[in-house]
Amino acid sequence: MAKKRFDIKNNILGGAFLTRSQMAGQWMFILYIFLLIFFFFFLNLAVINTQKASSHNLKELKNLKADYTSKEAKLQAQSSRSEIIIRLEQSGSSLKDPTEPAFRVKKYDSEN
Repeated sequence: MAKKRFDIKNNILGGAFLTRSQMAGQWMFILYIFLLIFFFFFLNLAVINTQKASSHNLKELKNLKADYTSKEAKLQAQSSRSEIIIRLEQSGSSLKDPTEPAFRVKKYDSEN
């Protein structure tokens, strides 16, 4: 009996190799391999999406940290004593800068 020549178009692309007696019992293995490949692509896509989200979150965190630092510096500059005096004068307030240092008021206990 003459050996048939292997034809890629008919055997591989057409699926003729799957109908041979040796390959007929391999459907479960082929399905298993297909599921492994599918699972590999699914996990790869999930990892890529997680990396993109992580990168986006790091950029956003960097922006928020810069915004926080600038607001904190501005607030500290506004809370300085000289800045408060200037703002009080601009608003027309009658409050003046204290000339005497602060002192502690002692609580009076009427029982003693």
